[in-house]
Amino acid sequence: MNFPITPLLRIVVAIPLCAGVAVAADPCDELKPFQGVWVIAEAHLAGRDHRDDFHGMKLTITGNTYVIDFGDNSDKGTITVDGTKTPKHIDLTTRPDGPFKGRTLPGIYEFHGQRIRLCLNSEKPERPTKFEAPEKTPLMLLTFQRPEKQ
Repeated sequence: MNFPITPLLRIVVAIPLCAGVAVAADPCDELKPFQGVWVIAEAHLAGRDHRDDFHGMKLTITGNTYVIDFGDNSDKGTITVDGTKTPKHIDLTTRPDGPFKGRTLPGIYEFHGQRIRLCLNSEKPERPTKFEAPEKTPLMLLTFQRPEKQ
């Protein structure tokens, strides 16, 4: 037996569906604060300060793509974020012929004014849970800032 769906029933069914869509975060909105050019301010790997080694590194984010300009270790790929998690999640999917061989680098991020801090796992699929890069780990703790206006 077929029951006709009345207009009132359509509305009752549609309201929860639309409400679910409305509360979902728009990926484009989540990426807005990342857009533009960033320069390295701090870098820690394996428990050591590598700021001097990373001097001159630049990160540019346009839409959902990123480019790291850093000589022979330059890279590009896509970026995805999930600001609903605590800490907030970020994934960088690298290019196959780049220094990370097409791996996805899982990480966490936080903004502090005109700075963004990233903690990324450069070798394993496990996401960091803290903003630290202790010895004998593949974790990178990088802080980028907006470049000073000239």
